[in-house]
Amino acid sequence: MARISVPEAAARLGVVAQRVRQRIQDGSLPAERVGGQWIIDEKDLARVSDSNAPGRPLSERSAWALVAAAEDNAVLLQSLSAPDRSRARARLRKLAAAHHDDSHESLRLLSVFMRNRAARRCYLVAQRDLKDLRNDPRIRLSGLSHPESGLASGDVVEGYLSVNDLDDVMQDFLLRDVDRDRANVFLHVVSPDIEESLPLLGHAWNSLLMAADLSEHDGPRERHRAMELLDLAQQAQAQALQARRPRSEGRNE
Repeated sequence: MARISVPEAAARLGVVAQRVRQRIQDGSLPAERVGGQWIIDEKDLARVSDSNAPGRPLSERSAWALVAAAEDNAVLLQSLSAPDRSRARARLRKLAAAHHDDSHESLRLLSVFMRNRAARRCYLVAQRDLKDLRNDPRIRLSGLSHPESGLASGDVVEGYLSVNDLDDVMQDFLLRDVDRDRANVFLHVVSPDIEESLPLLGHAWNSLLMAADLSEHDGPRERHRAMELLDLAQQAQAQALQARRPRSEGRNE
């Protein structure tokens, strides 16, 4: 099994790095000190994740069904079966209930639900190529690169990319695989079927999905903004529900 750093373990568990260090110190998470840093075996992290996770990670398809339900996007929802739509809406209600009780726990639940929405890849690219990479039409900007994240930076590129385009983009920009602590490029690699749906997403892209993106970064600013975006997603969902009620009531009069 591979060994990973504290920040990467924190991202996988949906917690801050300090919480992982606390688990190491109290002995509940085995780790080894290497070169001044704690290193964790993936099998040990999996045991902690399985015992503590508030839910189970969804499949790629189910994760994007959740995004479609949050968006209330008729086109995307019609592509789902009735049971898939029902399950997605039930998960949204579970998120809303968790958010009402504890916004930190709801963000953790969102991180678990959305873990398999894409394969997160970390790369290093030359500074001079960041602008061209950011403007590449094959990449749909998200997270730290999306203007509405409130955290957009010229020093980082983050976005979604079809797996069919990954090799070409890596070659065109000479991307190098690196640890997340050294990366300045974060790509969420999706299947071709999912990639075709990305342009159809609207408000959900700026709330639920972006909250999931930002929650994977090990920083208080990113996690705080992720909770704000999750709150906006819950508000939008409540407003959409409220907007539908008068029409239903009017038909019953």
